Amino acid sequence: MKKKWLLLIPGLVLLYFSNGRFAIPIAGWLFPLCFFPISRDKSIKFTGILFPILVAITLQASFWKFTSNNIYNLYFYIPFFAGLIYGSIFYFDRLFYLKRPNFIATLFFPLMYTSIDFINSLVNPFGTTGVLGYAQLGFLPIAQLASITGMWGITFIITWFGSIAHWGLTEPFSITKKGLVSYTVILSAILIFGIIRLLIPTTSEKLKVAGIHTSDKERDGKAFWKALAQKDTSTFLQNSKLQIEALIISTKKEVNNGAKMVLWSEVSPTILKAQEEHLKQILSSLALSKSIYLIANPYIATIDGSKPENVAWIFSPEGKLVFSHFKYGGNFLEGSVEGNKKLQVIQTSHGKMSSIICWDADFPSIVKQLGRLDVDVVFNPASDWQEIDPIHTRVAIFRAIENGCAWVRQTRNGLSIITDQKGRTISKMDHFETNHWVNSGMVPFKKSCTIYPVIGDFFGWTAMLSLIVLIVYRLKKSSTYEN
Repeated sequence: MKKKWLLLIPGLVLLYFSNGRFAIPIAGWLFPLCFFPISRDKSIKFTGILFPILVAITLQASFWKFTSNNIYNLYFYIPFFAGLIYGSIFYFDRLFYLKRPNFIATLFFPLMYTSIDFINSLVNPFGTTGVLGYAQLGFLPIAQLASITGMWGITFIITWFGSIAHWGLTEPFSITKKGLVSYTVILSAILIFGIIRLLIPTTSEKLKVAGIHTSDKERDGKAFWKALAQKDTSTFLQNSKLQIEALIISTKKEVNNGAKMVLWSEVSPTILKAQEEHLKQILSSLALSKSIYLIANPYIATIDGSKPENVAWIFSPEGKLVFSHFKYGGNFLEGSVEGNKKLQVIQTSHGKMSSIICWDADFPSIVKQLGRLDVDVVFNPASDWQEIDPIHTRVAIFRAIENGCAWVRQTRNGLSIITDQKGRTISKMDHFETNHWVNSGMVPFKKSCTIYPVIGDFFGWTAMLSLIVLIVYRLKKSSTYEN
């Protein structure tokens, strides 16, 4: 009995590394396997009270300063509150599993974990960051499952592993043999699918693309906000002018190095509303003179109390503004004008392209529009901070896998990355590891076929329905045995 308690420590360590900033793919598969000998054996008091608190503390540490860097802000403790919910899953699993520990009983934990992940995506204004499957980006064959089921199939197969493995280790093999074989066949099929998908070559035109940013969020950003708060427009405009000039110089350099499309990060540049039309003229001239597609993401600040605008613009090689997208993710915190969540596409001679901004990528149910519109490449300007590097970028790459789009994400104060349509890295650059904030690579312009944009969150809804059916089934069986 005492030996089981020793599993608690490695279980909590694996839980810490199952998600968050320092995620390791295998940890998500193994932490439930360490917990089940304790949670399915110990008292209800431990599993229902102490255990969720331990899980909550661990997830708070795993997502340290993700939602806020101020310990006096309630948002700071969102990972802790989420941990209480996820830790409670083990309590409900104990109740249902012990009633009749058979093959069907192994499904309760993964169905409930998947359902909680899915419900979180429906109601959480912060989006889907924290979903267990995101850590599997380092295990690309499994990550390819997102192209069919979205994130929900990945969460399910991961959490089912621990549940069924514990069942196989604690029950006679004669009873568990068929169930273990069934899981092995399903997992093998998923891995084979993922491997084959990765082996299929991407034969298409490749175009050199560059992402750039020239400012630091802490150093330069604070100078902008200080001038804005003091209504010191002279200082603000001077800083804005210097930022625009630096972006233009860097852009011209990348064009000279062969870039045909250039992406500026989120908040590049920061301007006042009165500067908007003048900035459009500058960007139009730059795109025209260099014959490039230029994707800029200005933050249009205001001093009259009206909402600022966080908007992505795309200028064509002819110097025309052909695309405008307002950020829709996180506006409740940032206070900017909220986009209408209707994503747009532009057709180029190379293929279809689109753009969304940073936090927008946390909402797969919205981003799947890009898959339905057969977009080939998505430009994703972003701005993060060190405590969420590379968590937020990892989330965005799964949108590439789900929708079969190449992905170009330029992240101020975070991880910038260019991937192909299957989530494979073409090039990357971390803001905190260099002072040369440029990332470039050859991007394939051809969409990969995916099912998720067509069926959407079918697997998530199916998991919820299956959980309800399983609960009703168990309750009926229990009443039958009692009678």
